[in-house]
Amino acid sequence: MTIWLASGNPHKQRELAAILPGHRLRLPEEGGIRDFDPPETGTSFTENALIKARALYSRLAGAGTKEAGPVLADDSGLCVDALGGRPGIFSARYGGSEDREGSSLPGGKKLGSAERNALLLEELEEAEHSPGGEDRRGSCSRQRSCRRQRSCRFVCAMALLFSPNRFYLVQETLEGEIVPNIEAARGGGGFGYDPIVYIPSLGLTVAELPEEEKNRLSHRAKAGRAIGNLLDTVMRP
Repeated sequence: MTIWLASGNPHKQRELAAILPGHRLRLPEEGGIRDFDPPETGTSFTENALIKARALYSRLAGAGTKEAGPVLADDSGLCVDALGGRPGIFSARYGGSEDREGSSLPGGKKLGSAERNALLLEELEEAEHSPGGEDRRGSCSRQRSCRRQRSCRFVCAMALLFSPNRFYLVQETLEGEIVPNIEAARGGGGFGYDPIVYIPSLGLTVAELPEEEKNRLSHRAKAGRAIGNLLDTVMRP
């Protein structure tokens, strides 16, 4: 089956193609759409995934594409419990002017990955040392409480849309903890927040995971496999 991917990212295309063997994933530009960047105005990962899927479906139909669907879209980010789930849907814009709950930078400038990671660790330390948090000497008074403060998860929502009113939504997570400080950030793989998200059961950060292991455990891989199972059910005679 040909599936249109609501993204201009060839890396994501290759990653999802490996998760969905037997299907051909096409980018918007392959349908003559070279400026696909719909505003993500939703208040959740699932809403934003559906917004992107519907936007691409509409553009393909308007361009006269013979098969406008199905369309696959995803939205993902990092949620930190001690920060009330932030940066969440603003993960890619965290600390920028579009992050309504975070710091504001002029001109719509986005922070780089290293800057976002440093900002998140700084905010988390402030949250831990605020009244009602952990002790102000810079270390947690109880190890269990410390781990609870730093619990987090990567979240990925995927929308598989066959028509504007016929779609499936799935959401998966990769659970972890934020590292204690920027010196504890490790790993040269992955991108974004991967070096500061630690997986206790493996003793590794996400950026240290071998590619094969990450492709098995990641939030996007798990969501993609769920979509694959849905496709098998939908296509079953």
